[in-house]
Amino acid sequence: MKKVLVILGITLLILSVLAVGCQKEPAKQPTPAPTPAPAPAPAPVKSKIVIGSVDAFTGVFAPGPLIFGTIWYETLIAEYNAKGGLLVPELGKRLPIEMVKYDSKSDTETLIRLTEKAMVEDKVDFMFAPWGTSQNFAVLSLYEKHQYPLIATAAGSGQIVELVQSGATKWAFPVLPQPPFVAKYVADFLQYAKANKIGIIGISDLHGIEFTGRVKAELAARNIPVAVGPELYPLTVTDLSPIIKKLKEANVDTLWASTYPGDGTLLVKQSMELGFSPRIMIMGPGSQYPLVMVPAFGLEAIKGIMEYHGFEVDFYKSPALLALAEKYKAVAKGYPGPNTTAAYVGYEVLFKAIEKYGLNRVKVRDGLAKDTFETVLGPAKWDFQEVYLDVPGAGFLTQWQGKDMMQVVWPQDRASASWIPKPDWPKK
Repeated sequence: MKKVLVILGITLLILSVLAVGCQKEPAKQPTPAPTPAPAPAPAPVKSKIVIGSVDAFTGVFAPGPLIFGTIWYETLIAEYNAKGGLLVPELGKRLPIEMVKYDSKSDTETLIRLTEKAMVEDKVDFMFAPWGTSQNFAVLSLYEKHQYPLIATAAGSGQIVELVQSGATKWAFPVLPQPPFVAKYVADFLQYAKANKIGIIGISDLHGIEFTGRVKAELAARNIPVAVGPELYPLTVTDLSPIIKKLKEANVDTLWASTYPGDGTLLVKQSMELGFSPRIMIMGPGSQYPLVMVPAFGLEAIKGIMEYHGFEVDFYKSPALLALAEKYKAVAKGYPGPNTTAAYVGYEVLFKAIEKYGLNRVKVRDGLAKDTFETVLGPAKWDFQEVYLDVPGAGFLTQWQGKDMMQVVWPQDRASASWIPKPDWPKK
């Protein structure tokens, strides 16, 4: 019996093993196909060229950007947009230009912050530089860092010359002649005009300190003595009579004055009152603005006063230039100063470079550095020996000679009129 049970157990074990072995494996589920990655979103179609302009549209500096820059920028943009905008070679079509304005409120920290916002957050295509030497210095490092050409239409400093010539900056393109070059051509003129008993005065900011210092140094290098100065005074000056009396007592025949509009009109007014009337009177920014000088004194009184900043244009020279002046007048209710066209021509050159090289800012910068561009003033090319935009249609010194706008008197090969000694102030 025991044997039978063992055999039965073995048999059952074998049958169970066979039963397990005969079971079918479960059908394998097919591996699901991987979910395809979403197609990349198409790049947005570019429909316009955006140019950022961060400047002092309100505050103490506000007249500068308005008179010197904004009117010209908007005129130039309107002219291009009238024909469809800028031709972008890589797209093969024109795109309209949009200028986005940010107000620094004449505050340097705000200027810096908004400039970086325009470049980094808003990613504007190009930038219009601010007005004024100190404001350009404040943002230069941002233009370098983010690779935007800085077309400095209203800045003058020997430090800019050193930075450009040393290669420390590769993105700055000053338009106006800079102080070392200004001092040279002014000294040339003073020698030609037989200047005698020279007085040098100016405002005690970066502009005034640099220009008065450079002029005195250049005259010293030529053994030309200076009778008075440099005499410097603060931006907030309300009385220049002590300096004027000093100039008069020294019988100063030639006056160099690094002025702005406010102190410049004060200088003229008090010189009239005190009977100080130099034969040669060369003044700074503001003295060339019809909107400043003509309402204050009238055309007859300011006859003979000169302005030194360079890039000076006689709008009477051609119908095209006179038409530009009339466009400006229609907006500003007065004629432009002779060197304010630096803003128009400087950005005309930028626009020509964009139409040649496209929206790649490195290529545009390289083109600006080496090419010649045709402008309303003729062929324009940056001179990196003297560091300014050289254009044959622009001279270096202008003079009020009784017309509504100033005329170019130096150098002689670019002059539209001969220099005249300043007459005595009109008798009241």
